[in-house]
Amino acid sequence: MPLTAVDNPLTLRLLGLLVERPMHQYALAVALNERYPYLNAKSGSVYTLVRSLEAAGWVAPTGVEQMGNRPSRTVYALTDQGWEIFRERVRRQIREAKVSTSAFVDALAYLGALDRAEAPHVLRERQESLRERIAELEQVSDPGLPEITMIEVGFVLHQLRAEAEWISALIVRIDDGELAWPAKG
Repeated sequence: MPLTAVDNPLTLRLLGLLVERPMHQYALAVALNERYPYLNAKSGSVYTLVRSLEAAGWVAPTGVEQMGNRPSRTVYALTDQGWEIFRERVRRQIREAKVSTSAFVDALAYLGALDRAEAPHVLRERQESLRERIAELEQVSDPGLPEITMIEVGFVLHQLRAEAEWISALIVRIDDGELAWPAKG
């Protein structure tokens, strides 16, 4: 797993945890494994990644925490640059993440980090790319062939159509104000 901030798939998740509240590295590792137990993230990887995020200017120390006899721990928070990088990654992954990957779902978890007015626009961009992919796959489908010969295409088309439908409903909920939006911090 890459340990640089630019390449590591844990980066969005770690930045997202720091959006919620500043934390020290050990707390980040614990929170990461509680929220995403299937990742089985190693503490050493989290510590290395946080150092990389700090070197990139995306997080900065905000103080030191001392609890009981435990060693003191440096607490990190997002910098303004880190906040912008985080939001851009959310935008990009919502628009571009491949179906059947966790990247879209990870970014969707932080949709509220975007402005309420921007979120439907970004979601519509994803819908457009879904429509293009659906059209490409429909071109590949040959009604003269037995379905089983391209069953995976049918499966992917079903996923793409369901996602596009779900996104349409989500956009309506955002536009109508039905979906509560977090207050700016």
